Amino acid sequence: MPSKYYNRNFKPQHYYHIFNRGAYKNKIFLDKKDHQVFISILSYYLNYPRSRHFAYQKIVNKFKVRNLKKTVHLVAYCLMPNHFHLLLKQLPAATDKTNISNLMRRLMIAYAMYFQNKYQHVGTLLQGRYKNILVDTNEQLLYLSKYIHQNPLSAHKDLTTYPYSSYQAYINKIEIPKWLHPEDVLKHTKNYQQFINTPTKEVDTNKILPLTLD
Repeated sequence: MPSKYYNRNFKPQHYYHIFNRGAYKNKIFLDKKDHQVFISILSYYLNYPRSRHFAYQKIVNKFKVRNLKKTVHLVAYCLMPNHFHLLLKQLPAATDKTNISNLMRRLMIAYAMYFQNKYQHVGTLLQGRYKNILVDTNEQLLYLSKYIHQNPLSAHKDLTTYPYSSYQAYINKIEIPKWLHPEDVLKHTKNYQQFINTPTKEVDTNKILPLTLD
């Protein structure tokens, strides 16, 4: 039986936790630019109209550019040195050519091409296919966003200064990009920063979906 983590039957109006890490647990982001390129490629596919002067046009030209603004929403994200987390919502207008699967295929191939060209990397970059988990409830959505945004804590104590996640946009430290939709989570709490800073109890961790990067 196929693993539930690889079920690509993405349903309209549902949220999904998408995650993957580097092959053999190797780093997939080696410097500041790598993080920026991953976010730039992701935002390019989610934002419309797009800039005519996109720096990585040759990479994304591998695919026919489609407007995913009305078919997939990015709700939250966090990039760590050897893995990433995305919280995505599939909208009713999505088709086989504009759904989450299509977005992830473009993103993974485009970033791998960039990484292989920059570092002369040979072999697979990621540890197999990305995993995805359906978010069942609003409570899970809220706690999952907390889990995603707290990922850097082990190495970066001040989350408000971590530049490679959506947290700064959630607390209005930076302007919310047009391709990010934190409102889907923020409507479930009065003070998101306070919610993040509140210690997560054992009972709270049970509200987060089963997670594994193994």
